[in-house]
Amino acid sequence: MEVQYKFERISDNVYAFIQPNGDWFLSNTGVIIGKNYAIVVDSLTNEKMTKQFISEIRKVTDKPIKYLINTHEHEDHLWTNHLFPNAITICHKNCREKVVEGMKRGSNPYEKLFSTIDFSGYKYTPQEVVIDDEMRIFIDDDEVRIAYVGYAHTISDIYVYVPNKKVVFTGDLLFSPPCTPFALMGYIQGYINTLENLANLNAEVYVPGHGEVSYDRKTLYESRDYLIFVRDEARKLMKNIDDPIRAAYEVNLGKYEEWISKERIIGNLARAYSELKGNPPASKLENIDKILIEMVKYREKKSGIK
Repeated sequence: MEVQYKFERISDNVYAFIQPNGDWFLSNTGVIIGKNYAIVVDSLTNEKMTKQFISEIRKVTDKPIKYLINTHEHEDHLWTNHLFPNAITICHKNCREKVVEGMKRGSNPYEKLFSTIDFSGYKYTPQEVVIDDEMRIFIDDDEVRIAYVGYAHTISDIYVYVPNKKVVFTGDLLFSPPCTPFALMGYIQGYINTLENLANLNAEVYVPGHGEVSYDRKTLYESRDYLIFVRDEARKLMKNIDDPIRAAYEVNLGKYEEWISKERIIGNLARAYSELKGNPPASKLENIDKILIEMVKYREKKSGIK
């Protein structure tokens, strides 16, 4: 299957590689180009995708790729880091820990669950540099700010902000609507707070982890409002239904019914239930494998998509 994408110039010497429609494992990446080298933000799910991305980079610059920044731990943002062999890889320390776990496991945890996805050439490659809170790289006169947000989409989310260009690469802190946000491995309230904080940056362009580039803050607020909706629905449903999986089928998604990957309501409710029961933020859910399986069943039942 051919890779569907567009390579979008979003500012001077800044480009985004966008994969429509932003569904599972169809993530975005980007590149920042300087006089002497380039910085890449994230790699992709399989080798075909990333080779296409690299091919597009080479159409606009012949400079070496010096740094590769991974925005978080999810595999569709780092599984092809090895295709940038000369780049120094950077991430949050929690992200690298998850990558090492995956390398030791030695298998693809999603292969059976998403049987139609092409995972060819995937590899866990531990990063070389980790940050705790913030790091800055200077490429020519431009500061590239890498900032950890705390627990949000996952426990390892960072964003990449280029103040002079007013550009932010958000990773999966932003699923640009109609892509549905996903908080199963994170912290819903932290996610809400982070989206508001991103909106407060002096930025004009937000490159999401999935979905179309946003040239205003509307998508940030729409994603935030979805998560508030999930939290409020969980609070109501918990009074009568103790199982978030069963509760998900009682939710009237309203306008979110038309969003992509709406089955994430199951994972998002499971996380909201955990938080509302007083469990620590981003604490491990014992039945996470079952939740993922039930999400696939919901997807097939509600949308007819496998």
